[in-house]
Formats: sequence, C-alpha cells, structure tokens
Amino acid sequence: MTNEANYEDFSREDLLRVLRERDLEEQGALRLHYRGETPPWQIVRKVRPRCQKIEPKLSCGTETDQAANLLIEGDNLQSMVSLYKYRGQVDLVLTDPPYNTGNDFRYNDKWDVDPNDTDMGKFVPGDDGSRHSKWLRFMVPRLWMMREMLRPDGVLAICIDHRELFRLGMVLDDIFGEENRIAIINWQKSYAPKNNVGKRSHVSTSTEYVLVYAKSVDRAKTNLLPRSEAMNARYGDRDGDPKLWKPGDLTGPGADTHRSQVYGIQNPFTGEIIYPTAGRCWAAERRRVKKMLEAYRIKYKNASLNDGCVDALVIDGDLTKAKATAEKIRDTEVWPVGHWRDEGQGTFGVKKYLEDVKKGITPMTYWADDEYDEPEVIGTTSWEHEQSGHSQSGINELSAIVGRGHGFETVKPLKLFKKIMQIWCPPRGIVLDPFAGSGTTGHAVLEINKEAGTARRFVLIEQGRPERGDSYARTLTHERLRRALTGERVNKKGETAVTADPLPGGFRFSKLTSKVDALAVLSLQREEMLDLLITSHWDQAERAGSHLRRLPATSTGHLFARNSRGEGYFLVWSGPDQPSVLNRNVFRAIVEEAKTEGLTAPFHVYARTSVYPGPNIQFYQIPDRILEKLGFNEATQSYSQKEDAVV
Repeated sequence: MTNEANYEDFSREDLLRVLRERDLEEQGALRLHYRGETPPWQIVRKVRPRCQKIEPKLSCGTETDQAANLLIEGDNLQSMVSLYKYRGQVDLVLTDPPYNTGNDFRYNDKWDVDPNDTDMGKFVPGDDGSRHSKWLRFMVPRLWMMREMLRPDGVLAICIDHRELFRLGMVLDDIFGEENRIAIINWQKSYAPKNNVGKRSHVSTSTEYVLVYAKSVDRAKTNLLPRSEAMNARYGDRDGDPKLWKPGDLTGPGADTHRSQVYGIQNPFTGEIIYPTAGRCWAAERRRVKKMLEAYRIKYKNASLNDGCVDALVIDGDLTKAKATAEKIRDTEVWPVGHWRDEGQGTFGVKKYLEDVKKGITPMTYWADDEYDEPEVIGTTSWEHEQSGHSQSGINELSAIVGRGHGFETVKPLKLFKKIMQIWCPPRGIVLDPFAGSGTTGHAVLEINKEAGTARRFVLIEQGRPERGDSYARTLTHERLRRALTGERVNKKGETAVTADPLPGGFRFSKLTSKVDALAVLSLQREEMLDLLITSHWDQAERAGSHLRRLPATSTGHLFARNSRGEGYFLVWSGPDQPSVLNRNVFRAIVEEAKTEGLTAPFHVYARTSVYPGPNIQFYQIPDRILEKLGFNEATQSYSQKEDAVV
C-alpha cells in the first residue's frame, strides 16, 4: 500500500484484512502492485450514499413489475454504495466493463482521495503510458463493491479481452481469493478469421473471456467435481438413440404470470388432452411446443376447448391414423427430442442428453425448479459461437430493437448472457450489472423469464456520456428494455412498429442525485423525501425482496405507500421548514386514512419527532432511520441533528 492509512478510523474487519494481507506478503504471496494503489475498502468507505429520484415517465410496467427490476442513471460505484438493501443479496454480478481500448473510461485523480468528487474526469486515451494503472485504480474499488453486493453463495461473471485479462485475473484473485476462481471461460466472439488492425497483430483474435469467481466456492451453486457413476447411470438408450438420455420436464413454475403458456395438448396415443400440472406452464414457446409435437409426423392446430385456457393444440386429422403413426415411431424408430413419456401413456417431455449436460449446454428448464435432481457441471470452458452467440449477433439484436446508428461496435449476444444466468443464477435470483451499457443483461433476464417461466430480477447501472448530452441510461439502455417489453422493433426503413411478442415484466427508472447525510435529508421537499423513502426501503424479513407500492398523493393526507402485507406507510413532512411531529391529532388522522384504505396495523410513520406514541404505531425518526436504511453506521459516521422539534 502506497497511501498513508489512518488506522484509527478502521473497523475491526478492515484491520484484520490489513493484517492478513501483510501475513501473506511476508510468506511470499504474489500480489499485483501498481502506481497510485489504494486499498479498495479505504476508498469505498469514503463514498457517501446518494438520493435517487424516481422518473415515472421512464419507468415501465405495473407498480409490482417496477419494484422487481431497477435501472439507475449514475456513477456505478456511488450507485452500489447507495443500494444498501441489495448489499449481500445479489446472486449473480454479470457485467461487461471497459476493456481499456482507448477513450472507453474516464478517470479523475481526485477520486483516490475523495471518491465523491463531482468532476467526471477525462477519458484515458490508448496511448497514455499510465493507462493500465489508471484502469486498475478505476476498476478495483468497483470490483470490491461488486463482491460486497454478492450473497454468501453468489457468483461474479465479468467479461474482458486480452488487453487487461492478466491484470484483472490477478486483482480478482486478490479480492475474491484464488481458491474461489470457478472458471476462465473463452467464448468465440467471431466465427471467421479477422485481419486485426496494426502491424503488430500476428494472430487473429476471435475469442474473448468471462472470468467467473465465487464469493465462497464451497457455497456457490455450481459444482465442478467430476460426475459420479450414479449420476451417469440415470441416462440410457431406451429407444435406440445413439446418445444417452433421460426424460426431462417441459414445464416450469409461473402459471399465474404466464397464462399464455397454460393450455392443453392432445396425446395421439390416448386422445386425451394433457395440461401442465397445477401452478405450472409449458416452459417452451408455443411454436416450439407445436414443432416438437409435429415431430411425430402428425399435424396440430389451434382449437378452443372452453376450458378457461388459451387455445389448445389438438390433432388436425383422423385420430386413429395419428395413433398408428405415433405407435410406429415408438416401436421402430428413435423417438423425437420432444416425446410422449411412459410409452405414450404419460405427459409430454423432452430428452435430456448426458452429452449436453457435460458440455454445460443446459435446457431452458435448468434451475426452473429448486428441486432439481442433480448438480449440472461445466465439462468445458471453451464455448463455441453455436452455444453462446457471437458479437455480430449481439449487434444485430440491438439494431433490430433501437435501429442502426447506436454507436456500439461490440455488444454481447443474448445467448451468452442467458447461458451464464442459467448456470449461475437461481430462478428467483437477482442479477446486478454495474456497467449496463446497451442493456443486454436486462434484456436477457426478461427473455429467460418468459422462456423458462422463472422470476429472475435485474439491477442495472449506467451513466453513459452526459457531457455530450448522451446518457445511455435514457437513450439506449432504457429504450432497449422498453421496446423489449412492448414488442416494438425497427424495420429496414427505420420505422418503429410492434412486430415482436412483448416480454412480461417492467422496471423502475431512477436517477442518482445529491449526497445523503443528515442535513441533506432534512433539506428535502416532500416529493424528494418520498422518493428517498421508496428507494431506500427494506425490511429485515425480505430485504431485497421487499418493496413499497406507492399510493396516489392527497393534499392533506400522510399516507404514501403500502407493503405486501397490507400495512400502510405514512410521512409527516411538508418540507424542511415545516413541523414534522407525530402528535395526537396526526395520529387520529392516520387512523382514519388507514380505515379508508382498508390497511392493517401496525401503521408505519416517518416524522422528525413523536410526542404521542399511540397504539399500533411503528415510529421512524427522520433522518436517523432513513440513514440506517442506507447503511450509515452511527458509531463511525455522525449523522444525528440535535434540533428542537416544532409542536
């Protein structure tokens, strides 16, 4: 460490960390040192949380949908520090940071001393002799904070190319521990040789990398141990298929939110109409299910059965002939991938091939249910473009939604990000992307939720280049997500129309604003205070899963939101110069509001002070409780304002 540290301000955890590092160095452990190096926790602990201003016009979906996903416009280090409710709650950090190609990230030397400095810094050119140390000084505090955001069993998957691969790997070994490195995946970004620019390029670069680290490899979901004989014995060749397989499920959870995927299909062996089991839906899109059914050389058509579901897929033609065709395939041929189980007497399922499982080629139902019967393993860390997509497909996917001219020359394909999520994020997990860019991570979450019937959530952070009047968060990230939700696409003429199936879901858009401390909170107008309460709220039982549903404002009321249990939240606050006291009259007004809205006790009340602790009241003092929700520690960070209340 090159910077002088003030050890008196260190927490016990920070001091232990310093001592462990010194012990390792004395034992000869290898660490990366660079000019201007500062321990990342020293920088992170100086970052002040910031207020978030909710942008209703840029938010999409219902209140519930908006509460599930978040897109933040602002600096990613400040944003992660401000997202205290998500700290230690994220299942997967999946991100694509700047590769240090030249003018792709900004750096301000003042950030080493004061990471709250408002100067956005200058772009670091490719010919800057200190570009590698500046990139490290920019990235290391952010990588440290990404680890802090992860659950104990969480995983980081970070994209990079050859320019910073080795330095990033050493930094991650240092922050996460070499023993927690799960994989270094190389994926085929292009499928044709490319003449690289520059005389020094002797080999065509066609691959990039994803470095995968666990917060604790012992607790991570992925198990990289070799498959046991017992696991392999579950696979066979029941129908003469040259590849070993076992029956797999074609349904997933989420029937309530995926009603279009709940319908009957007709079994040609029995003539019966088969439905997904209660609470589940078909995990593949309708056209894919139809294609699999027709692999038995039987035509299917849509038909209404008046069963309360969408149209069923029924046999188009004579049932007797269809039965004979299906029985012939069952008795004399290799069965289709989508097949009727139990010799044709059961439900419709899919073949799960042992070969695909070993390669990590996971079906859309992977982790669609918490009760999967065995851990999937990654038998290879080299993914060809057929498995993970390529850069051009990523560019085409983005251009199809927002049109050409978006300025992004490298865009990760949806297939790559969806594959990573299938392997390392559980069905109700949270995915964080601090470098959201064009929004591939959010789009992938929305797509995989529809395809697999899951309920993954995302938190995206993007700033873009506001000094050019170009905030990617608004002009690109937001627009891509919005159009993915609406089904809007851009045709060859540049015209926008709804030509694709809308994806279910939504997101809340918020902008990072001023620093938070006691004085800043006490200076907020009512609407600003409401935004702060909504965005910082969490309760101990649900943490990142908790949210408040905002209610319409009234001219005289205190009620502003309700939680999932039907309890009301009230704010006694008209502005910084107005009384903010919970007294008897205010209590009576709150009780009346709660009765009118049909809310249950307790009543959660925010106010500057309370002189009437009425029954069924849960009182939260302003600003102390708000700052606690943002992660302030009163023992080390002074935030209480000793002022007399106005009654």
